[in-house]
Amino acid sequence: MSYSEFVKEMKMEDRLIAITRVHKEEAELTDTFGCIYRTLRKVLAGETYTFALENCSCSGFDHNTGLRDDMPNTPGGFGVFLSYGSDQQWTPPGEKFKCDPATAEAMWDCLPKEVMDGFDALRFEPYREGLHPDIVVAFCNPDQLSAMIVLHGYDKAEYDRVIASTVSGCASMVRIPLNELKSDKPRAVITGTDLAARKFVPEGELAFAVTGPEFDKMLAVTEECFFHSPVWKPVRNRLRAEEHLEDAVFTRLA
Repeated sequence: MSYSEFVKEMKMEDRLIAITRVHKEEAELTDTFGCIYRTLRKVLAGETYTFALENCSCSGFDHNTGLRDDMPNTPGGFGVFLSYGSDQQWTPPGEKFKCDPATAEAMWDCLPKEVMDGFDALRFEPYREGLHPDIVVAFCNPDQLSAMIVLHGYDKAEYDRVIASTVSGCASMVRIPLNELKSDKPRAVITGTDLAARKFVPEGELAFAVTGPEFDKMLAVTEECFFHSPVWKPVRNRLRAEEHLEDAVFTRLA
């Protein structure tokens, strides 16, 4: 299938974003305010944003995407902020995502580092045919997410080549998938799960982040995968219920 046929089959038109590492001197940088997940809605609508250090006002963006590798300099301490917080007025309230500061800081130490590979900016744009980005992010409902997971695993024996992680939204969407570019067995990442960013993600929606080369492989197997199996038909019909496909075959190739 072509990319256009794929997104039509999956009912995912205007749901995919391409993320590419670039050099800032060769890019038109964009300033944005607040959580990057809010800006992603504008990217899905057709806009392109390129960020280097400090172009995004979200205090965690540079650290969590991989533009910086040092621990975020959160007032009162990163570990305190991510765990039980502080009663000092100048300290942000704790998120209570980790049981204590030491565990939060140890989590940061576990994150992959040096994922920018010499680049110093990140371009976010709508995915289109012919692009070769570092990462492709697809915003999905549960049926679409299930299909993306199974499609990614079509040519793989391992059961754990898709992971979900308890990290920030930017880390799961950018830093971790960028690190997978170094692997001979790259994993995809279920993202959009950060509770702090959920208010910017529609209810009933998550996201699936995969390296650009792995996404190309996913497109390459669509001529033979489950799209051409009867098991896909009821899911396809539910995804496209308004098209009244109950009596249709499961793909144009069936």
